[in-house]
Order: sequence, then structure tokens, then C-alpha cells
Amino acid sequence: MNKNLITLIIVVVSIVLLSLTVVQFYWVKNAITVERTNFENKVNDAVSNVIFRLEKIETYSNLQRAMTSQARVASFFSSMDSINRDLYDEMLAIKKPEDIEKFIRKSFLATEVFSEMAGQDKPFDIEKTLNKNLLDSLLNDELRQKGIKTKFEYGVYSSQQNKMIIEKTGQYQPQLLKNSFVFTLYPNEFLTNPNYLMIYFPYEIRFLLKEMSSIILISLLLIIILMMLFTYVIKVIVWQKKLSEMKNDFINNMTHEIKTPISTISLACEALSDQSVKRHEALAENYLRVIYDENKRLADITEKILQAATFDQGELNLKLELIDIEEVIDNVINNIGIQVEVKDGKIIRDFRASKTAITADKMHITNVISNLVDNANKYSPRRPVITISSENYSEGIRISIEDNGIGISKENQKKIFDKLYRVPTGNIHDVKGFGLGLSYVKAVVEKHKGKITVDSDLRKGSTFRMYLPF
Repeated sequence: MNKNLITLIIVVVSIVLLSLTVVQFYWVKNAITVERTNFENKVNDAVSNVIFRLEKIETYSNLQRAMTSQARVASFFSSMDSINRDLYDEMLAIKKPEDIEKFIRKSFLATEVFSEMAGQDKPFDIEKTLNKNLLDSLLNDELRQKGIKTKFEYGVYSSQQNKMIIEKTGQYQPQLLKNSFVFTLYPNEFLTNPNYLMIYFPYEIRFLLKEMSSIILISLLLIIILMMLFTYVIKVIVWQKKLSEMKNDFINNMTHEIKTPISTISLACEALSDQSVKRHEALAENYLRVIYDENKRLADITEKILQAATFDQGELNLKLELIDIEEVIDNVINNIGIQVEVKDGKIIRDFRASKTAITADKMHITNVISNLVDNANKYSPRRPVITISSENYSEGIRISIEDNGIGISKENQKKIFDKLYRVPTGNIHDVKGFGLGLSYVKAVVEKHKGKITVDSDLRKGSTFRMYLPF
């Protein structure tokens, strides 16, 4: 799969995912709008019921006052007849000017008494009519019945006085005047300057979101799942592409590695078939030695590939025995030392461990140290200086292999223990290998319940630290 096709897939899937996300948010927004409309309808119904109940209470009070007034009217007419008779008698008894003044005063007093007894209509006073505790109780009851269980603030606004005359707490007066639900109180009183009931919900948005929490959570969960799946698919595609490239590099390297000894063996066999070569015993023996060495090289290549296949299938079986780790290191140094000296380099021993005996598989541990020392030599182009040190650490021993080579970037340090991975060197392939060595090293060390780490800087060398428990 080429890079352009992968880019196209990522772009198309990204657009589809973005479109689905936009559609999802659009439906959630519509659902919130519908929920808000339902909320407003419930508030309207609840407050309308409160106003109706207040009017019923006021009508009942008016009826009681009317019944009382009827009794007062009957008493009024009886009293008026008695007062009129007294005034008439007073008027007949007037004989001098002072009596006239006295009569007028009595007439004014009688008029005031008649007005009080008649019970003349007084203007509607909402402050005296409306009971705050009753209003609070009715609003609580009606809103709870409609399922509106959130904090609310209310106030009664007098258009005649141009101010709030009743408030629940007085904390939200600006919000009541700007963002509240407004209803006319006692609409049947036909007042010139009506009074208004205003109700405001400070946590309205929070309440609506809580009511829709299941829908919102499901939508968010679906979006997150889609994004995770998309990310996973892209990672798999990229990894498959990278794996394909690594496999191609591995096959090319392996073909090159195998082709060289095969060609050499073929040429040596062809030379041995020549009669003139057969007559020269030393020359024939030299060709036979070449065939032996190249055949051993082929066997080593095959062994590395088989090792990789073994631990990849989880079939890495250890033959544990008590070994001296420093003795193993000395044997590796003796075998690889010549290759280092050829490059005018040296290997420095810095053994500081007092306890060096561990229980491990001698063959695999030898291969691990050989891989690390061989890499230190291969990736140190000129005059390699390799320092191998040991020290007791915790309940085991720590082996450090330090070189003065080309180093490894921080980005590549995370991948060098992956199977088939090789640090990219552009178009230059001056270091042979399959990308199997360090993955094999990591597998063996972890199989021994140990740990391996790397510390490196470009052009400053690398240090591999391997910990193995006793």
C-alpha cells in the first residue's frame, strides 16, 4: 500500500468522521431546543395554575366579604331610619342661630357614619391581598408536579409603583427584570396598572442538560468510540506499511547475506574441480578452508533466523544452570576482540561486581552479550573503544556495555528493540544485519526476569545496561 493511498484513506475517513460528529451535534442541539420548549410549556402550565388558584382564593374571600356586607346593609338601613328621625326632630326644635350650627355639625357626622356603614368600595391593593408564603407554597407545589426540580426565584412587579414589591430572596432582581418568565397577576381585576409575576431559573441550562444527560453521554460515547477506532485503524495501516517495508529490507539483507557465501562456495568448488588446483595441495586446502568458513557463515545466518522465529512463537525454552557472568563476558571478548583490533580499537574490562554467579541459560546469555558487543563494534566506524563493566545491583548484577559510536536518536531508541527494526541510515548500508539482534536480546533478558535499557546521544556513543537477577 503506497503512501498516497494511505493519505487518501486518512483524509476520506477524517471527513466522514467529522461529518458524523457534526450531524451528531446537530441532533443534540435540536434535542436541547425541544427540551427547552417542553420546559417553557411546563413552566407556563404550572404558573397559570398558580394564578388560577390565587384567583379562586381571592374570589372565595370576596364572596365571604359580600355575605358580610349584606348583613351590614340591613343594619345600615335600620340605623339610617333612626338617625333621620332624630335629625328631623332636631330640625323642628331649632329656635335660635346657635341651634342651626349645632344641627349642621350633627348632619356632617351622620354623613360620615352612613359612609362607613355602607362599606364603600376600596381600590385593589395587591400587597394586602397577596400572601408571600402562600405564593411560594403554590409555586413549589405546581413546579414539582410538572417535574421541574430546580432552584427558582420569583418576584411581583408593580407597574403602578414601577418596582418589585415582593421577592423570594432578592438575589436575582436584574435577571428577573431581563430573563424571566412573565405572567399577569389577577387578570380578572381589570386594573389600569396591572401587576406581574416574574419567575427565573438560575440553573436552567444545568437542569436541561441533566434531563438530557443520557442522550448527550451516548452521543459523546459514540463519537469517542469512532475516534478511537479511526485512530486504531490508521495506526494498524501505518504499522502494516512499516512492517511491510521492514520485511522487504529483511529479505533484501538476508538475500544479500546468503548470496555472498553461496557465490564464494560456488567459485571455490569450481576452482577445486580444476586439475591444476588439485595438484597444488596448499591451494586446494585453502579453497576447502574458504568453503568451510562460508558454510559456517551460512549456518550462523540460519541460526539467527531460527532464533527469531523461536522467540516470536513463544517457544524460547531456557536451560538454566549456575554460570559466572564475567567468565561468559571474557569468552565473548576473546572471540570478538580480533574484529575490534582490526579497526584499531580496544575493549576495556571494568568488573566491579563482588558476586558474579547467576542462574541462567549460558548459550542465550552468551548470544546476548555477543550481540551487544558486536553492535558496539559495528556502529563505531573508527577506533572503537568499548567499555564493559559489571556491578552488583539490588538482587542481581548489572552489565553495562558502552561505546563511542554513532549513537541513536531519542526517537529511534523507542523502537530499536522491535523485531526487524533497524535504525535508518538513508541510502548507505555499510552495516550488515537483519534487525533481529536487539529484539532477541530483549526477549532473552526478559525471559530471565531481567531488564535492558539504552542511553544514547547522536555522535556521542551508546550505553546498554542489562540487569539480570541472581
